[in-house]
Amino acid sequence: MQQPQSIINVQNAVDSMMANLSRTHLIPAQKEAFLCCADCCDPNTRPEQLQNCVERCSNKSMQQQKVIQGVMSDFQERFQRCAMRCQDTARETAGLDPSPSDTNRAKGAFESCVDACGQEFEGKMPKLQQDIEKQLKRL
Repeated sequence: MQQPQSIINVQNAVDSMMANLSRTHLIPAQKEAFLCCADCCDPNTRPEQLQNCVERCSNKSMQQQKVIQGVMSDFQERFQRCAMRCQDTARETAGLDPSPSDTNRAKGAFESCVDACGQEFEGKMPKLQQDIEKQLKRL
């Protein structure tokens, strides 16, 4: 089965959003963390001071990654639940002993439902990106 265009559009939107977030937030925070960590490396610094300094420098970058991972994990789980509802509906449509026409009808219902999920979640992408950026700016 070929993926519906709406599913491809969601994946492209996620890829584009992640590239944008990486360029505008993650890479600058990582650069800042690396430069800060370099400043921690003083030959007179005790090992525990060095470790504390490096952890402090890396904190913002790590928090940003956690925010993005958490939001994207939630988004993916909701998308998967939508697809699971489609699968349940298709099974109910087909029945326990489906005829070939029942199977075809169930397959069509499933594909249509998954396409609707894709369209729904594609529409959620702009707000998702805004929400992530808002959380990142608060860090």
